[in-house]
Amino acid sequence: MMETMSQSTTSAPRQLPIVGGHLALDFANTVDDPYGAARCDHAGRFPELVTWSVRIGILQPDEATTLLASATDHPRASSAALKKAHALRSVLIETFSTAAMINSGEAAGVAAGAALEARWHDLRSYVTEAMAHSELVPDEHAYQLNWPMITRLDAMLWPITVAAVQLLTSPQLARVKKCAGCPWLFLDQSKNFSRRWCAMSDCGTHEKIVRYVARRAARKRA
Repeated sequence: MMETMSQSTTSAPRQLPIVGGHLALDFANTVDDPYGAARCDHAGRFPELVTWSVRIGILQPDEATTLLASATDHPRASSAALKKAHALRSVLIETFSTAAMINSGEAAGVAAGAALEARWHDLRSYVTEAMAHSELVPDEHAYQLNWPMITRLDAMLWPITVAAVQLLTSPQLARVKKCAGCPWLFLDQSKNFSRRWCAMSDCGTHEKIVRYVARRAARKRA
């Protein structure tokens, strides 16, 4: 038992599943197994935040290299940027968890709406900063926001923030759900709006195992 526990505690964390279906929700989900024994913050340190940003596509590898070099030269600034990232993540978790509760019927009425509006006040300063650094660039049929490559260590937060506002003000907000097995958030794009799990290979599989064990126990008692 001691050997098993030692192997468990020293094993490398798994690669973080990307299951939110939306940039803002994926950032909210960057803590794996939040309340479990295998808890791992995949944006817990500045290099991890940069690595996640490259993986999700909001930073290019050369941009990441520049930011990491700047972080080495300016440790206080990188610490401040990381603190800001964690604060933004908390706001996103609270905002979209509230939306998920409203969507599921767990929260309703004036109080629920007021709670969601209060989260906007927490998010607004991030939005103001993101927009202040944005540029409008032509897209195929319209325009899109873009952020030029600069050495601001919190630059990866700007597209996340704008994505959060776009979701908050979109009909897609009604599709935000919280996993039935963990605190992760996701956008339910299923045709019949029936998705319950962050991933069937994760919480969905765990639930199937729990039900199987319960059925076996019930048959033995019968």
